[in-house]
Amino acid sequence: MFVASPASASTLPGSLARRVLRRSGPAALLLLLSAAASAQVVSEFPIPTAASQPTGIAAGPDGNLWFTEQAGNKIGRITPAGVITEFSTGISPASAPWAIAAGPDGNLWFTEQAAARIGRITPAGVVTEFSAGISANGQSLGIAAGPDGNLWFTEFVNSVIGRITPAGAVTEFSAGLTPSSGPWGITAGPDGNLWFTE
Repeated sequence: MFVASPASASTLPGSLARRVLRRSGPAALLLLLSAAASAQVVSEFPIPTAASQPTGIAAGPDGNLWFTEQAGNKIGRITPAGVITEFSTGISPASAPWAIAAGPDGNLWFTEQAAARIGRITPAGVVTEFSAGISANGQSLGIAAGPDGNLWFTEFVNSVIGRITPAGAVTEFSAGLTPSSGPWGITAGPDGNLWFTE
């Protein structure tokens, strides 16, 4: 059986951490239950770009994890073995990639907090940015794949929810949102709707 204790926080700045489940037999079960805090192993992986401020992370369709580097202005890919590759070509300078999500098209999609853009990166590392239809200075933060085959994102400053198709067509929605409510995180719900924090 596999047993793990609740997750603990990573303490190494600028790193990614993973939880490893320890394999144990029935004889070890009592020990793990009585000392649950010691049952977890955390491995940290330093990011090549110092002080890059990793922010969002998502599982990719290629079996790797993809993450944003807000201050480093890069997208990173880490294999389950901990090998990191960084991508910056095609990302606008000082755009501050924030959140990232796997899209229905087999690519990763990310918000650019300091720019009015949504980015798409292929598993091969090719970046395309989309800005048409996105209000200026909106500070896009959260992004999630929706049940309709599109990506949905939040615009914190403008109090807007945006939808972008895999082809890059953007529609913004503000009706029903409280002005200055600052939408932040967003996710697909089990009811077929998108849910977001304000």
